[in-house]
Amino acid sequence: MELEWNEIITRGAEAEVWKGEWRNREMIIKKRVKKGYRHPKLDEIIRKKRIRKEAKLITEARTLEVPVPIIYDLNETETLLVMEYFQGERVMDCIENDIDVDLKKIGSYIGKLHQEGITHGDLTTSNILFDERTKSHCFIDFSLGENDSSKEIMGVDLHLLREALVSVHEEPLKLFEKVVEGYEETCSFHQDVMNWVEDIERRGRYR
Repeated sequence: MELEWNEIITRGAEAEVWKGEWRNREMIIKKRVKKGYRHPKLDEIIRKKRIRKEAKLITEARTLEVPVPIIYDLNETETLLVMEYFQGERVMDCIENDIDVDLKKIGSYIGKLHQEGITHGDLTTSNILFDERTKSHCFIDFSLGENDSSKEIMGVDLHLLREALVSVHEEPLKLFEKVVEGYEETCSFHQDVMNWVEDIERRGRYR
């Protein structure tokens, strides 16, 4: 693919995310960056493995009808992931600006992932986007996600989302209740996971 790299969106420790174009279509380009402290061959193996895993999780999420970006290209040699550009705002910003986000639907999508053993790994309101015009969502950045996850790790997913809601709203528990309502509809073992959420909360209070 002949890509035009136009604008850096984020530059993290493991990857850069760019906004670009391909055939006049907006794209997101995620590139795993080289780490100088690792042996070059080992670094290459790690970067290829991680970009491949993220692509696999996004593809699996899509088969579950969880809204994620369409993947247009996976270049393992360059450790690049080329994806659809989703026209929306972070759920965090939407909540802060009093935009009505369907949190129950978000919960139902998380339940679909967990039901099939998939965890996101960094499930915050910054990694879920919302398009107010189309009322659609998009889950992004599965770089820390896993397959065959335990219910405790699923509890960590929900705990992270709950903590993210605390940071942007005066009454976060009401918002989280909406998430849980949707989650219960699509995850058959939801109570087991919620028990872990409560256990994680207790550990945090008494640490």
